[in-house]
Amino acid sequence: MVARVTHVSVSPEDVEESVRLFDESVIPAAEQEEGFMGVLLLARSDGRALVIDLCDTLEHMRENERNGFYQTQVAKFADKVTGRPSREFYDVRVAKGVTGGPELLGAPDRR
Repeated sequence: MVARVTHVSVSPEDVEESVRLFDESVIPAAEQEEGFMGVLLLARSDGRALVIDLCDTLEHMRENERNGFYQTQVAKFADKVTGRPSREFYDVRVAKGVTGGPELLGAPDRR
């Protein structure tokens, strides 16, 4: 399993709208990509965020960049992003006990 970690910043006033857009648009599209295994969005009130998306192989992760998928998703935030997003790839060495959805957050769905 591999992880792509994207570092990004948005204006503080755009945090909630960016989270909503990510949840309602990016995630459903990502779920259709070959090898998709999950995603986490870590966001701060100051606008800094990390997106950690998980894929079964580096080849599948790189393919969704070659086919334009990644760039299309980043472009959805063009009017909100401050600075230039950056990304790094990692091998996932340990992944235990993580499940998705609002139950992971321990809070009601905030949509």
